[in-house]
Amino acid sequence: MKVDNDSVCATEMLPVPRAADLGAEQVDGAACVWCGKAPDIGIGLRISVFTGTLRRWLPRACHACVGSQAVRVYRLHISSCARCSHRDYCPD
Repeated sequence: MKVDNDSVCATEMLPVPRAADLGAEQVDGAACVWCGKAPDIGIGLRISVFTGTLRRWLPRACHACVGSQAVRVYRLHISSCARCSHRDYCPD
């Protein structure tokens, strides 16, 4: 998906598990970062510390996990955002 320079893809904002807690295939993008199944979607560049070294990595995920994580993050947001929790929806 192409976005302009002022925007990010929604998948890039999803939090991912700690890289240190993932298997090699998940870190390398060969398996879904959440469930370990075959990935469908790149979810954006991340920077993490691996064995004491700062490293860039490109996690990937399956559609099912991206959907469930997006719903989880959305529910957290609307329950904790001062504007959204009062039904005065924010731009986020």
